[in-house]
Amino acid sequence: MSGGRLLMLHDSPQFGGHEIMLLNLLPGVIEAGHFSEIVACFPTSNSRLAEALEALPHPIRLEPWRFQKLRAEPYLGYFRHAYAKAAREIIQAEQPETTLLVQGRIENLVVPMMTIPRNRFVVSYVPMAHSLAAMGRNGWIGDAARRRLYRRPDRFIVPSRSVASQVAAAGGTKEMVVVDNFVAAPEAVSREEARQALDLPKDRRIALFLGRLETAQKGLDILTKALREHSGRLRDWLFLFVGDGEGAAAIKVLAVDHALGLDIRTVQWTDKAPLYLAAADLLLMPSRWEGVPLVMLEAMACGLPILASDIDVFREYLPAECRVDFAAADLPARMERLATADARARFNAAIAGRGGDAGRERARARFAAALMSDAIAQEGDL
Repeated sequence: MSGGRLLMLHDSPQFGGHEIMLLNLLPGVIEAGHFSEIVACFPTSNSRLAEALEALPHPIRLEPWRFQKLRAEPYLGYFRHAYAKAAREIIQAEQPETTLLVQGRIENLVVPMMTIPRNRFVVSYVPMAHSLAAMGRNGWIGDAARRRLYRRPDRFIVPSRSVASQVAAAGGTKEMVVVDNFVAAPEAVSREEARQALDLPKDRRIALFLGRLETAQKGLDILTKALREHSGRLRDWLFLFVGDGEGAAAIKVLAVDHALGLDIRTVQWTDKAPLYLAAADLLLMPSRWEGVPLVMLEAMACGLPILASDIDVFREYLPAECRVDFAAADLPARMERLATADARARFNAAIAGRGGDAGRERARARFAAALMSDAIAQEGDL
């Protein structure tokens, strides 16, 4: 490596899709050789992130700290004096050429972001930037408080054009670089093999929900209401909910309501997610808001049709046939239409060319270039 130091800051105890994508992109930074050293600060409680960073092919110096994002951080972060002191000290000690803020949302890392001197080059890697109002919450005060946070980074790295538009609407005015999310090509497993391995019936149509069972964001309330409303025409389907979260209770209530006659099964989060995708006929994604969900990309990679809500990211990635208003549409008819061989062929034709090895290498190169403090060459749609 030849240049200065890259300092990565993180303050979430959670390990999810955003952290997975960071780990997928870091090999490109290492291979580019621009930085003489990469230093990672993250909460001591995030052991999964520590283990994953240690497993990377080139050593990254790990500097765990005790600080993590708290609720109401956009308002109370300015009073976290010990955290601010630690942030100033790490900047002073490391003298980074680039400070990378790994932010689940802009309120992550509020304390370091507002502490770092203005002459330090700061890049925000943020997966989504929806306003609170767009998320169905009272956003007048909260969106105003967040707006000034979007003014600090000198550059944004975002996973889609949709998120770039969200950042701009939220107050971001600096350069935005789109680095597409990507997933590894799935292991070739037939539907029959997957169903046998998971002990699922061979002759049923299976609709899959895969991911966090989070009612508000993932739209589980909308989906369960639609299942109740159309239960009489959905009894030929097996509904699989694979994941954990507060929405699990509502799913279980639906499953034991014998009057509905629905076949609903729940599975806790598992490392067999690719098998469930291979076994299914359709993936349901009734989300109210998303960044670029990896489960969508995983379904696309294995050619599994998706029925998703009509929100910005799904408009960017999915054909019109795959988008629906779950609250108003004839759900059985839309599911029936997508669960055919012809629909699967149309779906695969529509998404052809996304991802793959070329997409992975391009994303890694763009991510590495976006961390350089000198202006990157304009390439395609940034």
